[in-house]
Amino acid sequence: MHLIRRFFGFLVATPLTPSEQRQVRDALAPGLARLFFAQRSEDQRHAFVVYERVESSADLAQAALLHDVGKTDSDLGALERSLATIWDGLGRPTSGRWRSYLAHGSSGARMLKDLGADNLAISFAQDHPGPCPEGIDSSSWCRLESADNE
Repeated sequence: MHLIRRFFGFLVATPLTPSEQRQVRDALAPGLARLFFAQRSEDQRHAFVVYERVESSADLAQAALLHDVGKTDSDLGALERSLATIWDGLGRPTSGRWRSYLAHGSSGARMLKDLGADNLAISFAQDHPGPCPEGIDSSSWCRLESADNE
C-alpha cells in the first residue's frame, strides 16, 4: 500500500515553494543542500513532507531530507520506478538505470558519507525501510520510518 501511495504522490507532487527551499537551505550544510536540490522535484517534495513530520533535531532533519538522494543516479520517473520494483520482486535480473534505482540506498549512503553527513542520515539512506541498525538511536529511526511511510 505504501508504494501505491508513493506512486500517486509522485505523480501529483508540486515543486517546493521558495519558502520551503529556504527551510531546506537553513537545515542543511551547503554541500548537502546541493545534493538535496539535485533530486527530482517529486523526490524533493516527498523528502520535505518527511522532514515536516519529524522536524526537531538537526540529525533527524538531515536524515529526512536526504534519505532518497541515491535515486538521483537513476533518474527514473514513477512508471519506470514501479516497473523496476515489480521486475526485481519477480526475481528478474536488472541492469543500467533500473539496477541503479534499486541500489539507491547504498549509493545515497556513499554520497552522504563523502559529504560528511551524520551517521543517522547515512544509515537511514542505506537501510530504510528495515530494522534499526546497531549504534543508531531506535526512537529516531522509528520516527523517520513512520514519517516516511505515512
